[in-house]
Amino acid sequence: MAFLSSFLLDPSNDPVIDVLVDSYVWDLSGSSTITWALADGLNPEHVWDDPASAIQTFSAALASIQQFIDVEFDYLGDFNSPVAAGQAGADIVYTLDNTEVDDGTLAYAYYPGPEPFTNPEQYATEGGDVFMNFSNELVAASSFQPGSDGFYTVIHEIGHALGLKHPFDGSPGRPTLDELDQTLVRDLDWFTMMSYSDQYEDELERWDPATPMILDVLGLQYLYGVNTSTNAGDSTLALTSQDFYYTIWDASGTDRADASGQSEGWTIFLPDFAPSTALETLTGFALPSSQFDNTLVDSAPTEMIWLMGDIENATGSRFNDWINGNEFDNNLRGGDGDDELEGYAGNDVIDGNGGIDLAYFSGDNSSFTMTISADAITVQDRRADGGGTDTLRNIEIVEFYTDSDRQTLDLQQFGGPASLTGADLQSFVELYIAYFNRAPDALGLNFWGTAFANGTTLPEMASLFIGQPETSATYPEGLSNDAFATAVYNNVLGRVPDQDGFDFWVGVLNSGAVGRDQFILAVLEGAKADPQEDATPEFIAQQLADRTYLADKTDIGALYAVHRGMSDVDNATAVMSIFNGSNSSLSEAVAAVDSFYAEALDAETGAFLMPVVGVLDNPFDPIA
Repeated sequence: MAFLSSFLLDPSNDPVIDVLVDSYVWDLSGSSTITWALADGLNPEHVWDDPASAIQTFSAALASIQQFIDVEFDYLGDFNSPVAAGQAGADIVYTLDNTEVDDGTLAYAYYPGPEPFTNPEQYATEGGDVFMNFSNELVAASSFQPGSDGFYTVIHEIGHALGLKHPFDGSPGRPTLDELDQTLVRDLDWFTMMSYSDQYEDELERWDPATPMILDVLGLQYLYGVNTSTNAGDSTLALTSQDFYYTIWDASGTDRADASGQSEGWTIFLPDFAPSTALETLTGFALPSSQFDNTLVDSAPTEMIWLMGDIENATGSRFNDWINGNEFDNNLRGGDGDDELEGYAGNDVIDGNGGIDLAYFSGDNSSFTMTISADAITVQDRRADGGGTDTLRNIEIVEFYTDSDRQTLDLQQFGGPASLTGADLQSFVELYIAYFNRAPDALGLNFWGTAFANGTTLPEMASLFIGQPETSATYPEGLSNDAFATAVYNNVLGRVPDQDGFDFWVGVLNSGAVGRDQFILAVLEGAKADPQEDATPEFIAQQLADRTYLADKTDIGALYAVHRGMSDVDNATAVMSIFNGSNSSLSEAVAAVDSFYAEALDAETGAFLMPVVGVLDNPFDPIA
């Protein structure tokens, strides 16, 4: 007699499970092995034309299922009838029923048995047996290759033999698929191999499931446990184009879904959703981007790969990809195309590689700190339940998004200061002091630093600064050259000009030899220049005092914008207005910066921070 018996299972009260799992299940309490056999039909005229091909097909179908569940399918042999196979110990028998029927039956199967069956229809061990009707033209003409209607029919019937029902069949405690949330799943073959609905029903040799689909995997794993051997260890999971739908299951290890061999852009969502409360199995998917219509249920793919289990990393194609991470620490790599990548939770590495690539972050940018260094850019989500800290490489654009707003930052315009020298970055801080009489804002400072890194010279920047509204506010239109020179000395050096210097510069301004833009720059450069050899002690003392004043002011500005990464212009003006050259005012200005920074760090009510590290030393915070 058949080796195993079965038992009845109550509903799980999880609709994702109960939509496919019926009440019959093989009892594997004593063994995880289910035996199977090939057999000719009950009618002596029903014999396999090619038993070897039939064995190969059924073995491949069982293997496509075994990779997901804690079951071993053991081939018992080839018999002349399913009765003989059952008596020899076969639990599942692949057999024939070639009776002509008018209802279009391709095949049928019985739920697991023999118990609790008490009134078998044909013979005592029929529970779990699969019958193929080769009198049906669709079955007779099939190649039984993965993706064909024939192979799909075989794995569908094995699903019944293992205890799965149709998604359109309901019973007490077990819903139909149409009763579930149709924004997530639909009664289609690429959601479950137990469906009768096919978006490409005229395609008989392609575009059908070749493995269990998402709902099938969940149902079977609920019944029989997970296969802990499939893709155990560190695996590279190639996303290959096939003429069928399939599921990749990864049991453990650090793994990579790899679309690098694809000939078009792909959309990849690494497993990040546990559809069933009864299982920990995470689910994601991958398909050509051209076949993804914003949501799965609105799509009609000809290529579809379910990704299930713990898959941490992904590699895109050389085309435009959309790659999404999950709760793990992901390593996401784009290719040569213009890719869109998002890490979600975890501390991720996001590398766009070639092209113009965009990294997404969920949340208002006021909850984030973007730290720029020579090695990489990191984006920290400061919220306790946020997305961790991600490292960006070869990313040109960053976008922060909420349900109502999107905030885009072009790193091609703002991400370059880390490549500068400390002296260069310091010179931009000085420009803000001299032209706007305030600390820089981090966004503006990064913009000008990037422009400099891309070839804009300091004199060119000075010309651009003079036309800014803030410069006009600091040095109003109509200001005489005398008053202008006095104001510049006060902002840059904190004093009235000495008479000789005043007479010289006003004369230069009056003659038109130097414009006001370059005059400000010249005063900055003069304050930092070494005194001439014949300079008087009084001149040298004054120059050293000027240099100290400008350095302190620059340090305040750098603390605010470079080291703390703040961008609020009003606060930038406030901290600089505190400093008057005294040591006490310097301490007060630093304390004000730290106070504003503490407020800015609040993940809910704070501000977007954009510090630059590794370029300028911070004299106020040696451990920073």
